[in-house]
Formats: sequence, structure tokens, C-alpha cells
Amino acid sequence: MELWILFGVFTVLMLIGTPIAFCLGVASFATVLYMGLPPLIVFQRLNSGMSVFSLLAIPFFI
Repeated sequence: MELWILFGVFTVLMLIGTPIAFCLGVASFATVLYMGLPPLIVFQRLNSGMSVFSLLAIPFFI
């Protein structure tokens, strides 16, 4: 069911002309809310995952 919500929200937002980055974020957040996960924990994991040195090296290289 989560997959249907993810792709459904993404498709609807794309059809109404929303930018792709915003579609990805809103669809992911809608799926997280449906699954019952606390949004705070999801954002903390996202932030800790971006603190990895190899991921930080990519924008600094460019």
C-alpha cells in the first residue's frame, strides 16, 4: 500500500506541474506519515546520513 501512495502522490503532483524535487519530497513525506513513522526521526536519520565525508566531498569537488 505504501508503494501506491508514494507513486500516486508523485504522479498527481507531476500532472499538476509541480517541480520534480518538490514532488519527490512531498511524496516521500506523505508515505512516511502513512506508515506511522515519527517525522522527527526520519529527518534526524536523513541529516546524519548527509554528514558522511564521502558525500560531502562530491559538492566540494565540483
